[in-house]
Amino acid sequence: MSAEKMWGNRPFWGIGNDYDPLWDLTEEQREIQKKLIGLCRTTLRPNAIISDEKYTFPRANMDALASLGLLGLIIPKELGGLGENHVCAAMVTETIARYGCPSTAMVYCMHVGSLAAVLLRHHNNDAVKDVLRRVNRDKLIGTLSYSDPATGGHFWFPFSSKNHQEADGQFRLLKYSSWTTSAGFADFYVIQTISPDFSGDYSNLSVFLVFPDEIRAHTDDWKALGLHGNQSGVLITEGVLKQDRLIGPIGDGADSNDETVDPYFLLLSSSCWCGIAMGCIDVAKKHVVDKRHADTGLRICDYPAIQDYFGQSIASTNACRSMMFHVARGYDKVTNNNDWSMHTDLTLKPRFGYLHWGWQLKVMSSKNVSEVSDTMLHVCGGAGYKTELGLERLLRDAKAGWVMGPSNEVARGWIGQTSLLGMEELDYWVQHPHKRVLNAEIKKLNIEDKKALSERLLREIALQESGGTGAEPNQDINFDDPFSARSPKHVGALKGVDGKTHLPGLKTDAFVPLKLIERTNEVDNIVRLKFALPNAEMHSGCMPGQYVQARVDVNGKSNDRYLSPLSVPSDYGVMEFGMRLETHGLFSKAIQTMAIGDIMECRGPCGGFEYEPGKLDQLILIATGVSATPAIQLFRTVAKNKSDKTRVSFFYHSKTPEHLLFREELASYAEDDERLTTTFCVSDADDKWSGLEGLIDADSLKPCLPVANGKTVKFIICSGTNVVITILDVLYGLQYKSEDIYIYGPFGVELLRSVFGRKAKLSADHC
Repeated sequence: MSAEKMWGNRPFWGIGNDYDPLWDLTEEQREIQKKLIGLCRTTLRPNAIISDEKYTFPRANMDALASLGLLGLIIPKELGGLGENHVCAAMVTETIARYGCPSTAMVYCMHVGSLAAVLLRHHNNDAVKDVLRRVNRDKLIGTLSYSDPATGGHFWFPFSSKNHQEADGQFRLLKYSSWTTSAGFADFYVIQTISPDFSGDYSNLSVFLVFPDEIRAHTDDWKALGLHGNQSGVLITEGVLKQDRLIGPIGDGADSNDETVDPYFLLLSSSCWCGIAMGCIDVAKKHVVDKRHADTGLRICDYPAIQDYFGQSIASTNACRSMMFHVARGYDKVTNNNDWSMHTDLTLKPRFGYLHWGWQLKVMSSKNVSEVSDTMLHVCGGAGYKTELGLERLLRDAKAGWVMGPSNEVARGWIGQTSLLGMEELDYWVQHPHKRVLNAEIKKLNIEDKKALSERLLREIALQESGGTGAEPNQDINFDDPFSARSPKHVGALKGVDGKTHLPGLKTDAFVPLKLIERTNEVDNIVRLKFALPNAEMHSGCMPGQYVQARVDVNGKSNDRYLSPLSVPSDYGVMEFGMRLETHGLFSKAIQTMAIGDIMECRGPCGGFEYEPGKLDQLILIATGVSATPAIQLFRTVAKNKSDKTRVSFFYHSKTPEHLLFREELASYAEDDERLTTTFCVSDADDKWSGLEGLIDADSLKPCLPVANGKTVKFIICSGTNVVITILDVLYGLQYKSEDIYIYGPFGVELLRSVFGRKAKLSADHC
């Protein structure tokens, strides 16, 4: 029999030590656990309720963990850490989730995962060592930011990233992540991007260390079933980083994933699910032991059915816990108890050999916690359904395990594939065709489908054999505007319809101060800002479709953002912009507090599509949400110029009708102008909505697109990466040409190539 487990100075009310596999822990680790359980009782567990109710990031809990040295748990002792192993890391994460706060446990999981990625390649990097020395002393929280809005749970595919090494050796980065735990709250971030020499191979990845002033994050809309304290949200990393921010050599990202990020995440997230499962059992035990039925005189725990439920739940959970410690011991065995010095040899990947055991652990522990939390709810009945028992919160937290990437379906597929066909068949980056499956599918095609497939393949072969890149000279060089092949065209003095000569208000080589004269708050943190040009008779100096560089001062430091005007060039004396303000980010914070009369500096034009009236037969605008600002300006420009014969079709999608900026104005232009067509589509609307409803996809898009008829046409796409891919798939299927498609944003060229092929011809940035 094990020693009695205590909760303060009283016996613990949950499952005792007899059902805890303490034999896996050293005496020192048992002492760590004892102190940690005490900290959970006094601090972490009470704060868990606050985090859940108010969506509060568990900073106080993470600071409390530092008091036990746990923020530096796996950091070597010579760098100020505890130098502990994988078994201890699993135990600590499970203990936090079970006795304290599951949100804190998941934040801690990502923190330790970020430390592992940094420790793998810290040996010759003084900047990284400095951060490691400060982690526990200064209570620094780290996190991993690897997900991608276009690939979801397939986080190893960073479509929405860009990386260029400058002449001075520094790295210019842009990275969009869709799900980042601790977004905006962490003190450092470990991110993964494509490498500077990327040429279509998504296994060519690099890893970087970034800090809060180099990220933007939006967590105000973080609303979820459980793990409310996680603050998972979109994270955008942008800036120029010194060489010492590169973690490991260029192209080391795949090895970093295999050796640290994946093994640690799979182990510690599974530890979290095991902890939540035991936490559910603990809470339920207290209830069934204390609750008595007056009619029978029996406690709930006296019923055989209840005992059976507990027996099954404890047995299945301890099977997962045993596997958890088994995998951790495997990692410890091959790394000399988590000795980071061995990784001075960059070729060593000892944990990678156990990665498939991590997949199995993740599948079983997340499946188990989902089942156990349901079972304990059944055991507790109505009392468990109410919030005060605490089971309801744990049940909601438990459901994250199954869907968290890699989802159980993906992980089971890997396990099945590699067990049947061998580890070499694992194809993370879709580089190896499965010819047997391909041949089987081709047999199913009818003659028409085979002809269509043949035509598509012949087009792709012709592009690949052309020998070119699809880009014009100097195209796909500009980091922010890859379709551009030359400097943006700046518009000089203009003679307006009023007969006056209007000078440009902006310059391409210097920032010009603009004064805020009007501010309009829209829904969902979207704001419209109107600024005065230096003179009321001035035009912007931009062509329709071009964007500018905006700059604000934040605590004496300049912070820039590219913005597309909503106003048209003939709106003399003013420029209007629209943007969504993020929860975290220096630029957004400055705009949030900007008052009438305050200054924002602008320089431009800096890039974008250069529209000229009468050069196109058709202009097709496809845009979503606040990303639609360039499309809105282009539509307004044509609408206000009656002599322009270009026919314009605008497909505008958003979350709700309220998110469609200038909807009534845009619709009014099209009502009495046969050149103009608008189609509004929303994801969610009430019965009063008369437009389209649903996702932006082939079914909603196709009816709004002209048939490819040889006329001069240009598609302008303004949206996020995931939607852009969907739109491109539709256009490819309708046999539109790649050179007729212009995509706003720095990822446009790579997204186009991902659908039309690496040799696809690129659109010019003008008519």
